[in-house]
Amino acid sequence: MGKERLEKLVSKYRKSIAYYHDSKNAYNEQNCRDEYISPFLECLGWDVQNTKGTLPQYQEVVSERYSNSAERPDYTLTLNGVSRLFVEAKKPGVDITVDAEPAMQTRRYGWNAKHRLSVLTNFEYLLIYDTTNKPEAGEGASASLFRKYHYEEYVEHFEEIYDLISRESVYSGRYDEYVEQQFPGAQKYQTEIDGTFLNQINDWRLELGRYLYAVDERYQDLDRLNDEVQAFINQIIFLRICEDRNLPLYRSLKDAAKDKEELKRVLNQMFKEADKRYDSGLFREENPLFDLENDMIFDMVMSLYYPKTPYLFHIIEPGILGKIYESFLTERIVYADGEIRLAQKFEYIYKSVVSTPQEVVKYMVKNTLDKVCIGKTPGGIRKLKIVDPSCGSGIFLEEAYQYLVDYCTQWYAVNRPEYLLELGNGRKKLPIEEKRELLVHCIYGVDIDIHAVEVAKFSLVLKLLEDETEPSVKVVNPILPNLDANIHHGNALVSRTALSELDPTVQELVDIVPFDWDEINGGEKFDVILGNPPYVKTEDIKKLHTRKEQKLYNQYQSAYRQYDKYFLFMEKALELIKESGYICYIVPNKWIRVESGERLRGLLAEQILEIDDFGSKQLFAERTIYSSIVTIAGEKSERLSCHEVKDLVSLWTKGRTDAVSIPKQQLNSQPWKPAGEASVTEPWFITGNQEYYDILEGIKGKTESITEHIDIFNGIQTSAEKIYRIDGKEIVAEDSQYVTFVKNGKEYTAEKAVLRPYFKPNRLEKEALSSYSNMKLLTKTYNIFPYDRQGNLIGIKEMETSYPKVWAYLLEHKEALLPKYLGGKRDVQPRMGAEQWYCYGRRQAITSLNERVKIIVGVNRKKDNPLYLLDHDNMLIATGGTAGYAAISSKEGSPYALEYIQAWLGHPLTDLYLQIIGSDFEGEFIARGTYTLPMVPFVKLDFGQEEQRKLYENVVTSSQKIYEINKQLEVSGNKAVCSVLEKEKKKLIADIEDDITRIYQQKF
Repeated sequence: MGKERLEKLVSKYRKSIAYYHDSKNAYNEQNCRDEYISPFLECLGWDVQNTKGTLPQYQEVVSERYSNSAERPDYTLTLNGVSRLFVEAKKPGVDITVDAEPAMQTRRYGWNAKHRLSVLTNFEYLLIYDTTNKPEAGEGASASLFRKYHYEEYVEHFEEIYDLISRESVYSGRYDEYVEQQFPGAQKYQTEIDGTFLNQINDWRLELGRYLYAVDERYQDLDRLNDEVQAFINQIIFLRICEDRNLPLYRSLKDAAKDKEELKRVLNQMFKEADKRYDSGLFREENPLFDLENDMIFDMVMSLYYPKTPYLFHIIEPGILGKIYESFLTERIVYADGEIRLAQKFEYIYKSVVSTPQEVVKYMVKNTLDKVCIGKTPGGIRKLKIVDPSCGSGIFLEEAYQYLVDYCTQWYAVNRPEYLLELGNGRKKLPIEEKRELLVHCIYGVDIDIHAVEVAKFSLVLKLLEDETEPSVKVVNPILPNLDANIHHGNALVSRTALSELDPTVQELVDIVPFDWDEINGGEKFDVILGNPPYVKTEDIKKLHTRKEQKLYNQYQSAYRQYDKYFLFMEKALELIKESGYICYIVPNKWIRVESGERLRGLLAEQILEIDDFGSKQLFAERTIYSSIVTIAGEKSERLSCHEVKDLVSLWTKGRTDAVSIPKQQLNSQPWKPAGEASVTEPWFITGNQEYYDILEGIKGKTESITEHIDIFNGIQTSAEKIYRIDGKEIVAEDSQYVTFVKNGKEYTAEKAVLRPYFKPNRLEKEALSSYSNMKLLTKTYNIFPYDRQGNLIGIKEMETSYPKVWAYLLEHKEALLPKYLGGKRDVQPRMGAEQWYCYGRRQAITSLNERVKIIVGVNRKKDNPLYLLDHDNMLIATGGTAGYAAISSKEGSPYALEYIQAWLGHPLTDLYLQIIGSDFEGEFIARGTYTLPMVPFVKLDFGQEEQRKLYENVVTSSQKIYEINKQLEVSGNKAVCSVLEKEKKKLIADIEDDITRIYQQKF
């Protein structure tokens, strides 16, 4: 239908083109927008007129009624209220294919908003620009031009245009996928707005810091230097933003810079007037204005204007400024190696702080605040208390504040429309007095970084000024509130009382920054707690904090085993939330499944309300993090709403439409057990697959622990694998007694008596392996194994006399093998004697792998591609955390053959269980290891029942036939024979899977 309508538009334009180009007819831009461009966008599915009645903050298209070069783009195309594309309109009389000014305007709009593409059209032409490139003065209309269409080509290329910029493309996620492929953010970062602006303010920091440090010893106090330089930069940026937004200023910065000699005097007057007019505390900060040179300040001011840089501060969105400042806050000015430089703050070496994508923030805020706001009047809204306990630059608080403003605006639009003020584009806004009230009464934050506190306050006052103009603030004085009572400096996890019990020094007080929650919001609890708390692993907490601070963190109930600092923030939130309130955090999803999350799961079990689990999907460009959004109620709930996020865009646009509601008693990781037999502190079993729930329900009371029949254990850990391992590609000769190999260009020989076959497939072999692969075809690898059958390290004398070649090799590598406790570099536990320096790094699996038939388990494998290999060759395996391999052997007296255990574990229904409770890894990988394997369902067979016995025997027999086929495939070189054998092998594997399925479904 869109194509047919567009065809009519094209035909109409063709007939009247001469009229539109005749200057006598005064056919202007607004005429073109109304007659052609808006209908063109509607042909592409965009609801330009908002016929759906969408709330203003979520409108698909935001149109500016009247435009000039100083205003916003003519059309903003959004994804659920988040801008995705700008469309700039011109009249047909403007030749946009030649005139550079419209192209530069369009590109500047898109670049400042961090869009990948922007559109310029006069209907006669449709020009699509790549806006990841920084616009440079002097560039023509063809610079960064990505696509160009003449109106006569619109119908012919409709599908192409539709796929690129239609509403369906944006809302389905195809647009994001396409532009990310075309313009990867990592490749373009240095020319995009955030990279350019961050580099600029960091250059200012360095230039100002170096100059001030050299000219005045007062600034050799680096804390003072950092504080005053940041304050000065913030003051300049604030004035520049006010100027682009047409807010009242004593003078513009550019105007002040006209007389370079008077610049400092004029700036000082501007600061004083801004302090009187805005009164936010921003201009009361000490600044180094009069200690700087005029030229330095002049260059700084002019670099904020075109053509030096293409900044448009009324277009740069708060989320982008927030991301820039998140990066800005990770560094500080230091003096090192005889010079002033920027260095990463110590805490950011270990603390994983990532900038949360705007769509995620918007979704979390809406999903949470809807629960406490809907149905309230503006008076009720002003009573709400919202806090981010680790607020950083304030992006969550900005979005929460915006939600409150939008909610109240909509309420007044329905109930008291005359109360609202008209904006130039036809939208309505709250008076600034009410916006101030919402900010001061509702929004709170805490951060341990004093500079983050200042940035958060700065960001919030800028947010307050959005949509304000000189007329709208004319009667308000002061314009801005002081937010010192709202945004606090402190450690949200440590109170003064708790710290005082440890008798801290003054320096410890400064470093830990204790914070008492009765200092904020009158000591009352909060209606909403939200944010993205810092992720700091236990080992990094030990590196980052003193023992006293660690002791305080360890007092938290959730500080269990290898916990993460975000565990503590989730626990702390439970103390701070009202019974009627809600907590919403974005955190890694591993807490749902890992052993260290047991106590946290126990704490949250009764109150957790919703989980949006992103699995292995990545949200953060900077780091690999497996994320979940967690919503927790202030009171108990009976059910948990679980949402496996399969499509990121649908989450932002449709919400949790396919979430599954699970009774809390089903949360434990063993729902196949009768109620009361499993603990809620085990990994939570969360899935939207109701059919699978039904299968597990059907085997309740008919199962037993698989550990009744098997031992599960890890492999060796040498802590020096490159030295102990002899790769197949390194072997040059081999006989019954010796192996000759080459390492680093030198030839060695090793006695086979102290070598063990080592399961270490190369990358190609690893990818090709499956549970019934032929291990004999793997490249042969060995590991030096200096232990006897009882697991004792073979002594030096015996090594010298019985295995001199291996001993000579070990001696040659002694420096690399020497443990740390003997002055070396290798991690070895527990400590051994000085003469036992060549022992493995850990004692684990020294004897457990001796002469036992076992199943080798691939710990980290792709979903639906498990690896359970039956090993009769006494092979060593290595384990490394969530990687490497584990092993399974039969317990004495078990009636189940390992072939059956192998079939059971490799079955899709068993693997689905491990996918649900196991940790996710990038690329659809899942961990299957010693922690999760004991939890899989295992159905007891009644061998007295003929049907059950036959199913068991069929599985074992089929497995044995497969291994016989593998032996034949080893020696057969006949393609026809191999083809027949491979088909038979596939059939046997399918038969095994069918038999195990019958047992799961109890179809005997």
